[in-house]
Formats: sequence, structure tokens, C-alpha cells
Amino acid sequence: MSLEGRESIVDKAIREAMERGEFDDLPGKGRPLRLERNPYAGDWELAYHMLKSAGYAPEWIERDKEVRAELEACRKLLAEHLAWHQQATQDLAGLSSEEAARRRAELAYARERVIATYRERATALNKKIEILNLMVPAPWLQRRKIAIEEEIRRFEQELHEPGTADEKASDGTGCWCKTSRDVKT
Repeated sequence: MSLEGRESIVDKAIREAMERGEFDDLPGKGRPLRLERNPYAGDWELAYHMLKSAGYAPEWIERDKEVRAELEACRKLLAEHLAWHQQATQDLAGLSSEEAARRRAELAYARERVIATYRERATALNKKIEILNLMVPAPWLQRRKIAIEEEIRRFEQELHEPGTADEKASDGTGCWCKTSRDVKT
């Protein structure tokens, strides 16, 4: 006899257990299954599972989180200065020529300080990116370093001619320091 025409032994055992209510009080009843398999982990799957269960992540993931946070801080530094500078530039209209000249000098000094701070932070971030790229398990997980001088050029262009800087980030921050994979995980 074929299995298609008859109930298999396993199917019968399952059906009878269901009729007796043996599946009614299983843990997780009514909730989605937790499918945590990582098909990309390979031989490391058990290790990653144990780390995750204990509340830890592989070191390269933790470093990537640090890189993303610092990248966001660099973006925020430039975006906040840009907003402040645009408002301060608009406020020049009501000032005397002498006061406006003094205020322009203050704006130039503030711009140079922000650029110096950005350059320092982005240089340190590029070093973190280099270390991260040596740790990641696959090449496509690497991050591109920030092209610091190009980002500064775009920032200065936006300061002097708002809306003209090319390749602005599309994430709403209004800044340009992009990497090859700027996604939040």
C-alpha cells in the first residue's frame, strides 16, 4: 500500500497526541517561532549563538557599532554648525557694517574650529575603520574610510552656497561623510 492512501505511523501518532491535547500547553504557544539560525556564520554559528544568549556580540560587531556612532557624531557636528552658520549669516542683515565685519570674523573662526575638530575626529575614526576592516569575517562587511578633505570641501561649499554641495547624504542629516555601507543593523 502507498503512503499517500494511508496515514503514516508518524502522522497517526501526531494526530492522536493532538486529540489528547498534548500540544496544548507547549511553551511559546501562539507566538512566532524563534528562528535564529545564521546561514553566514558557518563554523562560528554555535559560538555566535552562545555570545548572543549571554548578551554579547562578536568584537567586530561591537567595533562596528562604535564606528557608526562616531560617524553619526561627525555628521551631527557638521550639520549643527551648518544650521548655526546659516542662521548667523541671516542675522548679519540688521547689523552695522562694523558689527557685521566683526561677526563675519567670528563666523570664520568658528568654521575653522569646527573643521579642525572634524578633521581630528574623522582621522581617529578612519583608524577605527582600518582596525574594524581587519576584523570583519567577510570583505563586504568592511567600511570605506572617510575622504576627509573631500568632505571638508563639500562642507565649505555648502556654507558659502547652500544647496550646492553634491552627493549629500540621503539620511536627513544634511552632511556628507558617507561610507560604503551606512546602514543601521
